[in-house]
Amino acid sequence: MDKAKDYRKGCGERMIGILRRMPSRRAVGIIFLLGMLLPSMAAAAVVKESDVKAAFILNFIKFVEWPVSAFRSPESPIVLVVLGNDPVADSIASLDGRKVSGRRVIVRKVPALSALERCHLLFVGASEKTVLAPVLGAVQRRPVLTVGDFDGFVGRGGTIGFIRLDNRVGFEINEESARKAGLKINAKLLYLGKNVRGRDGGER
Repeated sequence: MDKAKDYRKGCGERMIGILRRMPSRRAVGIIFLLGMLLPSMAAAAVVKESDVKAAFILNFIKFVEWPVSAFRSPESPIVLVVLGNDPVADSIASLDGRKVSGRRVIVRKVPALSALERCHLLFVGASEKTVLAPVLGAVQRRPVLTVGDFDGFVGRGGTIGFIRLDNRVGFEINEESARKAGLKINAKLLYLGKNVRGRDGGER
């Protein structure tokens, strides 16, 4: 394996491990600052942008509350489904087996909408941008947190979307979409979002 690639992968895994051991608020704040301050190309030799996004997703799970009915038991895993063939998928795969709030995270990658199974978090890659409407329709009114990796995702009905902020990674939130799915987003995460849509019909 290429030594530089192996080093970057190791950095990303260590970063996620450190964040998991930190208090939740501090962890989210630090990863948000990393996303804001590390330009994607300049940071490539240190931490890959895809690893930063995977760390974001891990923290999204920590700050979202699913209804009890979404799980068969208190020990049931959180199923994270990746839709699309995007580079960030490999970084998200590193979350498989991790524990969040007492639940194990299971990561599954599906090649197309037809293979979409029951899940708690659906990551929609940029490759699926043109078919977003049927994708969101497939999980409509279900307790599924949708996370997209392209601009305009939340404006089209997604819940959390990664955005570019002067060559940095940030995210915006569609709170109305979360409510329709029966999800509760912690105020701390709402505070960290660049834009929050659907709050009393408006946007901050």
